[in-house]
Amino acid sequence: MRRVALLLMLALVTACGNAGPGDPGSTAEGTNDAYLKYAQCLRKHGVEGFPDDPKKLPGGVEIPEKAGKACAAEMEGVGKTVDTRDPAYLDRMTRLAACMRGQGIDFPDPGPAGAVPDPGYDGGDKEAFDAAMRTCSAQLEGQ
Repeated sequence: MRRVALLLMLALVTACGNAGPGDPGSTAEGTNDAYLKYAQCLRKHGVEGFPDDPKKLPGGVEIPEKAGKACAAEMEGVGKTVDTRDPAYLDRMTRLAACMRGQGIDFPDPGPAGAVPDPGYDGGDKEAFDAAMRTCSAQLEGQ
């Protein structure tokens, strides 16, 4: 199993509709369409209960490798709709990083380009990382 890319799991909730001006395909509608296609693909490939609404995506979601590979193109489409330079996105990711560090996980701030760790990153302790991600995701939910 592999962890859902941080870009999807963390950024979509705040990035939907926060596209920069002139970024084609980066509208809330574009994000929702891309995410919906990804969610449908995952369910088709056995990930039961994967939500259509990214705001209902729980932290620590794991995707079986087979489903992840089958839906890689759809995931790529989701990533292209997020403006990682958006101030709201950067703020949320900075708060997430601070929360993760507060939970004892070495997690970097996003930086000006909005970079996040690679999808497989676990800070050296997958179990602790997943627990911290659940805690921090819950704390940031609705903010």
